[in-house]
Amino acid sequence: MNTRDLSEEVYGLLAELLNSKGNRNVLDSIRGEYGVLRYLTYVEDGIHAGELTKHLHVVPGRMTDILKSLEAKRLVIRKRDGEDMRRVRVFVTEKGKTEAKKKRDTIQREYQGMYKLLGEDDIKELIRLLRIILGYSERKKEK
Repeated sequence: MNTRDLSEEVYGLLAELLNSKGNRNVLDSIRGEYGVLRYLTYVEDGIHAGELTKHLHVVPGRMTDILKSLEAKRLVIRKRDGEDMRRVRVFVTEKGKTEAKKKRDTIQREYQGMYKLLGEDDIKELIRLLRIILGYSERKKEK
C-alpha cells in the first residue's frame, strides 16, 4: 500500500470508530456535562470558567449552557473570583463528584469488551500509539 492509501484507510477506520454508537456516547459526554464534572473532580476543581472552556475545547456559549444545567442540578457551584470579579470559578459539589464517578464507572463497563478482546498487552500498545498520535497532533498545531 502507498502512503495515500494508508492515509485513507486510517481516516476511514478512525471515522468509523469515532462514529460508532458506543463512542458517540463517550464523545458527547467528554465535551458536555460529564466532561466538566470529570475535569473538576479528577483534574482541577475551582478552575476559571474560561480555562475550562479551553481545556474541553468548547465555545464559551456552550460552556455557559453546560454550567447553567449543572448548577440547576446542584452538581457545580459558580463563584466570582475574589481577585477579579469579572471572572468566575467553578467548583464541583459532592453530588457532582458522585455523578462523575457513576459516569466513569459506566464508561469503564462499556469498554470491558474491548479489553477482553485485545488483552492487556494490546491495550497498553494501543495507549502507547494513541499517545504518539496525540503528540503528533499537538506538534502540528504548534507549527
